[in-house]
Amino acid sequence: VRRSPPAATFWGNCKRALARCGGPIGQRILALFVGIVHGIAGPGGVLGVLPAVSLHDSVKSGSYLASFCLTSILAMGLFAAFWGELTARLGSTGRVQFWLMLVSSLASVAVGVLWLVLLFLGELGILLGMAEDAGGGDGTSGDRLC
Repeated sequence: VRRSPPAATFWGNCKRALARCGGPIGQRILALFVGIVHGIAGPGGVLGVLPAVSLHDSVKSGSYLASFCLTSILAMGLFAAFWGELTARLGSTGRVQFWLMLVSSLASVAVGVLWLVLLFLGELGILLGMAEDAGGGDGTSGDRLC
């Protein structure tokens, strides 16, 4: 008996599981789980750890990290479920689905590029209200995050 390599078996199982999610309820559940995975793996981990370090109390730090993780996972899961429901209702035809994917993809790239440009220019902290006034408020580099 010839056995498939583990990777082929894994991807085959994934394809079969996704095929079973073809109905509207399966798609909603899948969208929710994609959001949960993004909430777990998102870049918020760094933002979550920094305030916890400054608390100097293990109970407060642990409580903060736990609540940060849970709210991140919940927010991403709910947003993914909302977006999945919205696109499922709007994307009744192939043409509409194409435009929804195109607009979503372009918006994601635009936000990423804008984020990097603002970070490079030192304006991201000001936009997010995180700049510290180390320069005396005279507009020097102390007013910027980077």
